Amino acid sequence: MGDSDWTSKRLWLFAERMVQLIFSTTRSSLMRWPKNMPLLLHLLVLLLIVASCTVPTSIPTQTMQPPTTATEPSSSTATTPPTTTTPAPVQSPPIKIALDYFGVRNTRWIPQVGGEPLAKIQLVMVVSDAQKNLATRTIPPEGIPGFDMDFFQVRAVREKMDPVIFTGSATGTLTVYVAAYNINKGPVTKAQIDMLSKWLGFPGLDILKTAVPDKELIGYYWHTWSSSSNWGMGRHDEQGEGDLRVWLRIGSGQMPEPAQQPILKPNVKIEDVKLPTDARIRTSLDYRSSAFSFTLANYESFELPIYWRLESSPNRPGTEINFIIYPTDGKVTVLGKGKVAVNARYWFTTPGDYLWKYIAECPKGNQVDSWVGTLRVSK
Repeated sequence: MGDSDWTSKRLWLFAERMVQLIFSTTRSSLMRWPKNMPLLLHLLVLLLIVASCTVPTSIPTQTMQPPTTATEPSSSTATTPPTTTTPAPVQSPPIKIALDYFGVRNTRWIPQVGGEPLAKIQLVMVVSDAQKNLATRTIPPEGIPGFDMDFFQVRAVREKMDPVIFTGSATGTLTVYVAAYNINKGPVTKAQIDMLSKWLGFPGLDILKTAVPDKELIGYYWHTWSSSSNWGMGRHDEQGEGDLRVWLRIGSGQMPEPAQQPILKPNVKIEDVKLPTDARIRTSLDYRSSAFSFTLANYESFELPIYWRLESSPNRPGTEINFIIYPTDGKVTVLGKGKVAVNARYWFTTPGDYLWKYIAECPKGNQVDSWVGTLRVSK
C-alpha cells in the first residue's frame, strides 16, 4: 500500500469517527438539531473534501517515440542525379575600340574674375568584360593638360593622344564607360588656401577647401554588348547621361571609318529684330543716326555665353556717335530660358539697299542661328 492510500484511509476513518461523535451528543444538543444543522453539514462536507484530496498514486511518464529513420534505398534502386554542365563564356574575336571625338553641352563653367576663360576637360574611359577590367585610360594621360573647352564644343581625342583605347578580346560581354570631368579649379586652389591659412595663422580656413572641388562630373556614357549584338561592332554616335556626347568605333580587323568632325548646337535664337524704316545718310550739316535692336534668346536650361556679329553689304555702317562706339559684334551671357536685348545706333554715308545680317554663335565660330533682312537708306 502506498503512502497516499494510507493517508486517504486515515482521513475517511477520522471522518467516520467525527460523524459518530456528532450523533452521540447529549439530548440537549439533539434538541438544538435544527439550529446546529448548517454547522454539521458544513463540517461533514469539509471532511469529505479533505478525504478526497489525495495525491495521485503515480506520475504519468512521457512516452519517447523513437526517431523516424529514412529507409536507405537499396543499391539496386539508388539513382544518380543528372550532371549540369555550365557552358563556357563566349569569347570575342580580337577587337579594337577607338574614341574619336567627344562633345560637352554644359561645361559647368562661367569664367571667374582672374580665372581661366574656358573649362578644362579630362576623360576617364574604362573597358571591361564579364570577368574583369580590360583597360582604364585617362584622356589626356596624366601630365598632359586637359582639353580647353567652351559650351557646346566638340574636341578630337587625336589632339592629345592616339584615339585607339583598347586592343584585345572580351569574354561574355563588352562594356565601355566614359566619364567627363571639369578639372579647372579657378583662381583659388586648395594649395593657395593652405598657404593663406599658414600666413595668417587661421587654421579655420580649412573649411573653405570643401568649396573648391578637384573635379566636377560633366556627364558619362555607358553601354554593354554581347555576342548576340556582335560585340558592338560599328560606329557609335551616342548621347550619354548629363552633358557628354561621344563618337566611338569598335572593329575587328578592318575598323569602321571615323565620323566627320561633328558639331553640337544649342537652342539659341535671334528674335524681335527691329530695323529703322526712316534711315537717311549723314551729311555735314545733319549728323543723322538710326536705332537698331534684336534679342538673343537662350532656350537651354542653363546659362550660356552667346557670341553675335553683324554683317552688312555693300558697306559697313558708322559706329561712333558722340564719342560712343556701338559695336558690330560682341558676347552676351544669357540665363537659362532667358533673353537679352542688344541695342545700337549706326549711321551711313551711302544711300541704297543694304543686306543686313545678324549671326549668333555658341561657342564662338559655331553658328547656331542667323537673321537676314534688307535695310533701305535714303538721301
